[in-house]
Amino acid sequence: MILDTVKTATGKLFDSDYIATIPNPPQAYIRVCGTSLPLLAEVFGNREETIQLWHGETYLAMYTKLVALVPEGDAVKVVLAKE
Repeated sequence: MILDTVKTATGKLFDSDYIATIPNPPQAYIRVCGTSLPLLAEVFGNREETIQLWHGETYLAMYTKLVALVPEGDAVKVVLAKE
């Protein structure tokens, strides 16, 4: 598994092994590894954190609505939408 880093607008860092976006409806899927569900809910549920996100070389803007947190083994899939 190749890990990259997700960086939030305020500089919080998380290990991640997957990112994908879809255009309609505009949603982002980010798989975060080794982080607790409550911490992910707190951070990714805060629009000040998700207004800008970086995943390696990928930049995401305005994905400020937390749609779902889906546990997947030792990781959690974070689903964000544009508002």
